[in-house]
Amino acid sequence: MFETRLRQAADATEAALDRLLSPESRPGEVIRPTRLTEAMRYAALGPGKRVRPFLTIETARLFGVTDAAVVTAAAAIECVHAYSLVHDDLPAMDD
Repeated sequence: MFETRLRQAADATEAALDRLLSPESRPGEVIRPTRLTEAMRYAALGPGKRVRPFLTIETARLFGVTDAAVVTAAAAIECVHAYSLVHDDLPAMDD
């Protein structure tokens, strides 16, 4: 049960990240710089258990919230985590 729900949350989060970080511009955007998009996809779509999104989704379920906005919030939390990992590895941040 736990592993199934963890996998479902990971799959939903992966799909949301893939959609949100796609190379194609969305309505209202002028352009998505290719190099930046590739770097963001590399950092955010790497392999992982996706525990943070799982906790976000399961917490929302406790309160009866199960819509797509929860998965988007879970993806955003995963992006913040990826950001922290990337910036922690920058040489200037090691001082």
